[in-house]
Amino acid sequence: MYGQKVLADLREQLAHAAEFDLYAAAFDSAGIDPASIDSWEAFQEVPFVETEDLEADFEANPPEGSLYTAGAMISFSPMGDDLAPMFDTADDLDYQASVNADVFERAGISPGDRVLNTFGYHLFGTGLLVQRGLEELGAEVFPVGPGDSEQAAAFIQEYDVDALIGNPSFATKVGDEGASVEVFVGGGEPFTSIPGYREEVKDALGCDTAVDYFGTRHVLPIAAETTDENGLYVSSEYAIVEIVDPDTGDPLEPGERGEVVVTHRRKDGFPLVRYRTGDLAELERRGDDLVLPDGVIGRTDNRLKVKGVKLYPESIPAVLAGFEGLTGEYSLTVTRPESTDHLEIRCEGSAEEGELAEALADRLIISPDEVVVVEDLDRSGVFDERY
Repeated sequence: MYGQKVLADLREQLAHAAEFDLYAAAFDSAGIDPASIDSWEAFQEVPFVETEDLEADFEANPPEGSLYTAGAMISFSPMGDDLAPMFDTADDLDYQASVNADVFERAGISPGDRVLNTFGYHLFGTGLLVQRGLEELGAEVFPVGPGDSEQAAAFIQEYDVDALIGNPSFATKVGDEGASVEVFVGGGEPFTSIPGYREEVKDALGCDTAVDYFGTRHVLPIAAETTDENGLYVSSEYAIVEIVDPDTGDPLEPGERGEVVVTHRRKDGFPLVRYRTGDLAELERRGDDLVLPDGVIGRTDNRLKVKGVKLYPESIPAVLAGFEGLTGEYSLTVTRPESTDHLEIRCEGSAEEGELAEALADRLIISPDEVVVVEDLDRSGVFDERY
């Protein structure tokens, strides 16, 4: 999937990762020698890192964990019910800024543009990372942060701001306060995976371009759209992306839906190797590029197998959000009358059932046997009543 230059970089990155106790133990247990990784198939034999592994490492090596890197910036990321530290060296920050600058330029932001950054700066540091990328590009940055949509709109109007970056939900509030920009870059929550949401944000902000940006605090960016607005292009100079079967961990072919796995191609502090994000997506190749055509469409948690097909209930809310009359509450019930799986989805609110059923079938890759819209649900959640 990736060429020899990427593999050479990955060998270096794996050798660096092996300097940390977490990876040294994992590689030794799996019989992995970073210098011997000479093919993509060999790389996919490297063991995964999961959130539970990181949590165990922090517990065994409190409070920083074994991935601590002296002299690095220390920020935090949610992990389970707690916050966990992570580390970015000066070189990490510089390289990440360079990668983000390229991403933002492809998204339609130009040197000299004025950009209002509404990502948060405190604790997680996401706003800081985004700002560094914008500054590397040569943009003028307004470090406003989230929270006050009226103030953000006033800044945009008074200072003739060109672009807005932040959560799509906050952007619509800024637009409702009367602000307009030419470009919006949205991340931090589901965006273009929700049918009609891009158009809603564009209408609110009066903008020509609205693009989706995907990353985690540990790997930022992973992928982002360009001004063509036709899928998120993997930032392969920074993040190596795989799609695997959430149950078996086996690699999936392009076009198959599964869990996003990410490896830093170049990272000194807190390097991640084959990290299972829990995010659900598809990957396709377009020439030399790898693309997430529909962005992140849900999570892999609480998955079921219905009629032999993996079904991801957590991808349903993004579909429901595209129907104005629905509350977002739903129940998914699987039964097995007469030895055949039966899938019923009941949604609260108002919507045309045929249109909703078609949208759900498209997202779930399986057609529900029944889609019912009711004014009030008796219960909500996922119910497997086959056993």
